[in-house]
Amino acid sequence: MDIRDVYPGDGAREIMRALRGEDYGGPGKLKDYKVDIIHRSKEIIPILVNAALVFDGDREVASIGFFKDLREEIRIKDELEKAQVQILQSEKMASLGKLAAGVAHQLNNPLGGITLFTKLVLEEYDLEEAARDDLSRILRDAERCRDTVKELLEFARQTQHMMRPNDINRAISRTLFLLENQTIFHNIDIIRQFAPALPPVHSDVQQLNHVFMNIILNAADAMEGKGTITITTEMSANNNQVIIQIEDTGTGIPDDVLPHIFEPFYTTKEEGKGTGLGLSLVYGIVQNHGGNIVANSSDTGTTFTIKLPIKKEGED
Repeated sequence: MDIRDVYPGDGAREIMRALRGEDYGGPGKLKDYKVDIIHRSKEIIPILVNAALVFDGDREVASIGFFKDLREEIRIKDELEKAQVQILQSEKMASLGKLAAGVAHQLNNPLGGITLFTKLVLEEYDLEEAARDDLSRILRDAERCRDTVKELLEFARQTQHMMRPNDINRAISRTLFLLENQTIFHNIDIIRQFAPALPPVHSDVQQLNHVFMNIILNAADAMEGKGTITITTEMSANNNQVIIQIEDTGTGIPDDVLPHIFEPFYTTKEEGKGTGLGLSLVYGIVQNHGGNIVANSSDTGTTFTIKLPIKKEGED
């Protein structure tokens, strides 16, 4: 076989140039050189080459090389990097959760006082319309702060409550029942592709409902109330996880935004329309259930993939 048929492009020439150069072990040697080769199936395979030139006297007569397929090593490295990112994210979530809980508890009492006394003034005093409008705005803003505090407390929630076997298809259907009649869903088609007879997942169904509701509402918002949401459930290939995919036909998430969507307080919404805690809370709930969640996006839509473990008989 011609060496030029093994390496794509100008790879054969580059190999021979490196083999005769100084950078990879000296002239006539090639140590730990990474390059792509063409498999007989036409697949491009990354390899590590160690090679040497064979001389007869001063005459170069041949070369000998050892090739190591790097595909598995690269796959493992990618998985380790993803795992490291997830661990760092989990640690960040835990630290911010403790901070959020402290802040939320400190804010609850004064917010309660503001809300209570504003309502009392509105109810008990005969005020001019302008004054009532101003107090009503104070009340609305205080209630908005209260809702943010509620999200902070939910975000900080580290324990799992009401853990029991739950039917994932039923949990999603319950969430859809609560959402479908809302105005934003009137021009949205919801396609259900549920695998039948899924094994139950040990989970807190209220928390899972929050996960599904948050992602589905985000999808509706991304499509501006018009498009298709496809929800799929299935078993993993090794039958130890239930996989839920929620796909929309929106405009997608920009590449520079996608890596940050699960970070606490990160939001691209206008001021007053989001706290940036929604997807952080989703991430934390899925992690607390021993699962994982990822998002993939293009200019034709976004897909969230959630994987939840199935506990076997006898497991705690």
